[in-house]
Amino acid sequence: MTSGLPQRVVAFYDDELVGVQREDGLIYAPFNRLCDNLGLQRDGQAQRVRRHAVLNDALVTLMIQTAGGLQQVQCLRVDALPLWLSGIQASRVKEELREKLIHYQKEAAAVLWQAFRPQILVEEQRDELATSTDAELAQLAQIAEMGRAITRMAEEQIEIRRRMDAAARAFQGMRHDITSVQVRLGVLEDKLHPAAYITDTQAAEVSSQVKALAELLTGKDASKNHYQGIFGELYRRYGVASYKTIRVEQYAAVLAFLEDWRKATGAE
Repeated sequence: MTSGLPQRVVAFYDDELVGVQREDGLIYAPFNRLCDNLGLQRDGQAQRVRRHAVLNDALVTLMIQTAGGLQQVQCLRVDALPLWLSGIQASRVKEELREKLIHYQKEAAAVLWQAFRPQILVEEQRDELATSTDAELAQLAQIAEMGRAITRMAEEQIEIRRRMDAAARAFQGMRHDITSVQVRLGVLEDKLHPAAYITDTQAAEVSSQVKALAELLTGKDASKNHYQGIFGELYRRYGVASYKTIRVEQYAAVLAFLEDWRKATGAE
């Protein structure tokens, strides 16, 4: 009974990396194991690899020995590992896995390659394979550097986003403080000039005029909340927070404003 392809299991931070060597000397890593270690969705990542012009032929099915016996397993060629990992942004994975992803992007391919390197060096064509190994390691180093550059860009974007979020929170706090000050000033003004506002009777008249105008507008367009719209414009125009805090000297102007609005609708 065959025992499957040669394997190496390497401790990698808190994980274990598994590598297998095919008969032609190429080294692969079980793809599902990599996805599980990084908390990635297996099927989605496999589809992304198959759509990639360079990676699509690096994902193959190999017969390897597993905990459940000899099984067919999807494996990714190790020299393609940095390219695949470089396409996964740290900001797209769970926060607790971001540091792990960066370790994989920087070191995983080299660690797996080094696990098989002694075996490669003792093959009959040692000199030729050694030369090939050096060239491939140089290529891997270039790909790893590209991965590190992409990682740095992702980290810079994360930091920018954090600063923007902090600025937004500070701005919201300032708005809250300004609103609080405005409310306190309003209360203080009420205490200092309680007679400066319209009477309850005058307030009731304003409310009645708003209601009549809103009903008239609703009859022409029922898709909007005209009560809210009229009061909002009234408060904005006269700088008040309630129709009951309209100042006495503004009362006549408010009624005239509402009357002009009513006439503008075409009502007699």
